[in-house]
Amino acid sequence: MFEQYSYKQKFIALLAIFVLLGATAYKRSFSTLIGTISEYRELTAKNEDMRTKSGNTDALIKEISLLDKLIGKEGVTKEMVQQGIINFASKRHPALSVSDLQPIHVYSDSTYNIITNQIDMTGRAAQLLEMSYDFEKAFDYSRIVSMNFYTTKKNNKTEKLHLKLIFQNYENNK
Repeated sequence: MFEQYSYKQKFIALLAIFVLLGATAYKRSFSTLIGTISEYRELTAKNEDMRTKSGNTDALIKEISLLDKLIGKEGVTKEMVQQGIINFASKRHPALSVSDLQPIHVYSDSTYNIITNQIDMTGRAAQLLEMSYDFEKAFDYSRIVSMNFYTTKKNNKTEKLHLKLIFQNYENNK
């Protein structure tokens, strides 16, 4: 059957069949294999990049938890914090008097609730300084964020020294 064709024609036909079979094999198998290999390399690079960044997030989580411990005791209601401030001041420094106690102010953010308590105390300078130092060192329900000393006069006769303390708690919105 193939005796009528010359070797040159047989070679060209065989070369054409080989090219067609090669193109079909490339389209069916090799192109998907090459695509899969390149996608694998990209994903491996992304995975390695994420691994290097995830080690950094663990350190950040530890730092955030440490800061949470420093900025106020967790699991305490805002009313308990305000009562704790009053009890702490009255038990440790009975000679001082509370001049003004502001209502509790709450500010909510997407990640934190900020609870602010404000108290105004009157007394002598040494007593007020000692009380503020005690609050800073021994009071763990909240932290002092602002202290303001000022004086007031009544009827141009007596002058009183005041200390306004502002406490804040930060709570995570979980």
